[in-house]
Amino acid sequence: MPISKNNFAINLNNEFEGVNVAFLTVDYISNMSAETTDPQASANTAGLALCEEAIQNQGVNILGKGALANGSTEVTYMVRKDALDDISGTTTVAAIQTAIQALNANAKITATISSATVTESTTGASDTGVNA
Repeated sequence: MPISKNNFAINLNNEFEGVNVAFLTVDYISNMSAETTDPQASANTAGLALCEEAIQNQGVNILGKGALANGSTEVTYMVRKDALDDISGTTTVAAIQTAIQALNANAKITATISSATVTESTTGASDTGVNA
C-alpha cells in the first residue's frame, strides 16, 4: 500500500543572516580603463587588481564591485560595514586611501593615482545599481 501525504505541511520556519554593508567609492582621478591586467603578468597595467588587493590588505573583504564609471575614473566596492573602523585616529577609509595612493610608485601601474580619494556611503552609487 502506498504511503499517503495526509498530514503534509510546508516548513515555514526560516532564519536568514545578513550584514550591514557600506559602499566605498574610489576616485582614481586618472582614467583606469587600461589597468586591467593581472599583477602576476609582466605587463605594467595591473592598477585595478592592485588597488583591490590594497583594500583587502586593510582587512576589508570586497563583497561586490561596480563597473568603472565617471569616465573610467571611479569604481564602487560593496564591503561589510563592520569591517570599517570609524572611531580611531586613522579610520579604515583613510588607511585605504593612503594605501592606494602609495601604489602610485608601483612599477605595475602606469596611471597616476597619487591623488586618488576614497569615500564611504551606505546608499550605493549609480554604477552599482543599488539605491541609485
